[in-house]
Amino acid sequence: MIKPMALNTTEAFEILKKGDFVACEFKRNIHDFPKIYRFNVFKIFQNKLDTKEIILQKKNNVYFNYEMFLDGKSNLKNIILIEKG
Repeated sequence: MIKPMALNTTEAFEILKKGDFVACEFKRNIHDFPKIYRFNVFKIFQNKLDTKEIILQKKNNVYFNYEMFLDGKSNLKNIILIEKG
């Protein structure tokens, strides 16, 4: 069973770790050459607590700042943690 969990607090983002899966919806297109998308599922590459950034993919520099997301100033529109139940 899959248990989705909405991420909407700083504390929720701080517990994310490398290898967790998240479903992300973006306001603008993300370019993951040669693909372009607005929704995708990512395996987290790194959680940088010191800069409040979640690196979703290192190869094409796909990341977001969760502090900006929580303030409504990010390209990230929605994010859900996907857990096995």
